[in-house]
Amino acid sequence: KKSLDDYSKSSNFQVGDIVFWKENLKNRRLPAYNEPSIVIEVLDKPIYDSTSDSGSSNFKEPLTLKLGTLIRDDNEMRFIIFYYDGNRFIKK
Repeated sequence: KKSLDDYSKSSNFQVGDIVFWKENLKNRRLPAYNEPSIVIEVLDKPIYDSTSDSGSSNFKEPLTLKLGTLIRDDNEMRFIIFYYDGNRFIKK
């Protein structure tokens, strides 16, 4: 019930906000829990994940945020950008 309540609370994100996964709502490999991401873009209309497997947690997921995250690749840091469901994140 708590996870549903957390998911149902949407935030009013803006470009430049620092965000983290909400507890128990991480459904992608990156970023890790407690690892910050930055809002690059807030989409006016969601993009729906095109995963064709209805058994996937990403099936038809509404992607509403474009986030940037730093990852370590060998000895380098790389800034990567992905789309996510904004209801799964909280700004801090």
